[in-house]
Amino acid sequence: MKIKIRKILFPYIKEYDEAKTGIMRSRLRLFCGLTIGLFIGVGILGFVVDPVSYDNREIFIDIFLVAAALLAISVSRPAATLLQAKIAAWIFSLSVIAALTALFMIYPYYIMQSSEIFALSVFLISFIMPWEVYEVALTGLSFALGYSATFAWVAKFAPMAEEPILRPGGYVDGLIFLAVSIIICAVIRERDEAREKENFRLLTELEEKNEQMRMELALARDIHKTLIPRSTKTERSDIAITYIPLSTVGGDYATFHTTRDGSLFFLIGDVTGHGVPAALLVNRIYGEVESLVNKNPEPGPLMKELDSFVQEHFRQTNMYFSVCSGLVDFSKKVLYYSNYGHPPQILHRHGDNNIRLLESQTYFLGIDVEGPSSKIFEGKLDFGCGDRIVLFTDGLTETKGEEDELFGMKRLEDFVKIRAGETPAVFNNSLIEALNKFRIGPVTDDMFLVTIDIK
Repeated sequence: MKIKIRKILFPYIKEYDEAKTGIMRSRLRLFCGLTIGLFIGVGILGFVVDPVSYDNREIFIDIFLVAAALLAISVSRPAATLLQAKIAAWIFSLSVIAALTALFMIYPYYIMQSSEIFALSVFLISFIMPWEVYEVALTGLSFALGYSATFAWVAKFAPMAEEPILRPGGYVDGLIFLAVSIIICAVIRERDEAREKENFRLLTELEEKNEQMRMELALARDIHKTLIPRSTKTERSDIAITYIPLSTVGGDYATFHTTRDGSLFFLIGDVTGHGVPAALLVNRIYGEVESLVNKNPEPGPLMKELDSFVQEHFRQTNMYFSVCSGLVDFSKKVLYYSNYGHPPQILHRHGDNNIRLLESQTYFLGIDVEGPSSKIFEGKLDFGCGDRIVLFTDGLTETKGEEDELFGMKRLEDFVKIRAGETPAVFNNSLIEALNKFRIGPVTDDMFLVTIDIK
């Protein structure tokens, strides 16, 4: 019944108790170590300052405390429950009371300072151990009983001393002082306990939300993967795909299609930004591209319509899309292309080992600089059998090496020439390996690499 009530008042009580068990065990070890250190340290200091007054019986008190500490720590073993951990703390707390009582029996002349010592012990335990309020009260009551027992013993044997060691009203004054100290500790612990529970609740809820977000991102990643084309081989081409997103989902995108007349349409693009917003825009672009390719795969007109689509639907997002699309007409041996703000893509000629670039012809998709226009941006290049088309996003050429030097187009063009004899799949792996060797520091952008060999 008590557990159910606590569950209603604090919904994470089970998790909180589990966390508190670990804290209780670690704090108990701290409490034991600190207490033993204080007892032994004060004893050594007393022996150094006044060796004549030092009583060897203090050594037995130290041994008793060490034994009590070992017992308490063994009770609060790693598999212990919160109750076991609390019992272990109680064992050692009672041992401290017994040690203090024995100490004042050895040195009765310090009895008038006993209330301060007992009060200090209550503060020490209350602030180290994560007690609840009623546990602080019980701890304080135990120390008050120890204080009373100490006074009773000294009062019985005080008349035997040569000088009076008790003053009138000393016990009552000390008990009041100790009671006030216990109340202060209880009030502070009540406030701290409420804050700890609130912090734990907020942290638990945050972790639950983070876990939910991770699950949703994992689902988004799986969905996003369906947009990434797979490497493939046809009678006329060999296509290798390599995609390395910076985060779970990214803003780089590529696709290719075989048209009705047997030509090969391709498109590669890069949304400004990373992560979920960029991936959402990619998803919208994907659907629109699929529709436009079925209507007319010519790069110039298709890109013109795609630009209008982005401007109409994403003008307020301040997100833009660099895109290069192309149509490989195998019958005419002509590559038609349209490049909207994308890095120059590469056509490597097998015959003379030279590079031709599919240069950018205008601004990013979505940027309405010149106003409504019917202008179509399209270029064309001749190609032959054995030529290679290398498509990529700027995360590849902007990979940073020493002193922030970029990998750059020159290195990429040289690499394409040197590795022209490799298959597309091997070429992609070799290029990624070269980038990893060149890069200093972490990956800072998505990377998409498409290599197309024309047979």
